[in-house]
Amino acid sequence: MMTDPRPTAPLPLRAGERLALALAREEMMQDYHRWETDPATVVGFGARWPVSWDVFRARFRSSHTSAHYQLFEVVTADGAVPVGTTSLSVDQAVNSAEFTVVIAPEQRGRGYATEATALTLDWAFTIASLNSVWLEVLAPHTAAVTAYLKAGFRTAGRLRSAGLWQGRRVDKLLLDCVPADLPHLRDTAEPARPGPPAGSTGSARPEGSATARHPERHPAQKR
Repeated sequence: MMTDPRPTAPLPLRAGERLALALAREEMMQDYHRWETDPATVVGFGARWPVSWDVFRARFRSSHTSAHYQLFEVVTADGAVPVGTTSLSVDQAVNSAEFTVVIAPEQRGRGYATEATALTLDWAFTIASLNSVWLEVLAPHTAAVTAYLKAGFRTAGRLRSAGLWQGRRVDKLLLDCVPADLPHLRDTAEPARPGPPAGSTGSARPEGSATARHPERHPAQKR
């Protein structure tokens, strides 16, 4: 059976001011892998080594879209230029998802992570009907933290000395978001919950997520 060798154009699903979410494409796998194995990305993951091509390809082909996991390609709204990816790894038992974002190295510094995060949160609540979305981010990754908070995430807790950052042990921050945290959804959502007390180090991760993570999860980060 002959296959069509022509690359598919990105199929926009949700558009914002500068960016849009699109379906992930198999012909973009090498680009996705390059973005994820960039040294700055590896540091942001708190990882020691990049993911090999064989492992990445197998993971993509087996799970880039399923009932438990959805990978989006992030493209410019004008011209559909690929600039990164976002993902939602769903724990169906509690109807919540872990969020990740990777921005292509050549596209960083333009504020794309904030809009890509906001678009994915909007999809999570208005299309996927999730109750909450959460992430982990290393405390020194201040650009990422700023982007997530601007997009609608709230501080939920802290894991002390739980991550690696440029040769030292650092804290991991837990952030989460529920529909009532987003202004355009606030009227139809349950009341937003207050943030944790000042100085709190307790974890407020959605129930069940700590021990029931999906095997295809990627640590969250802003790239």
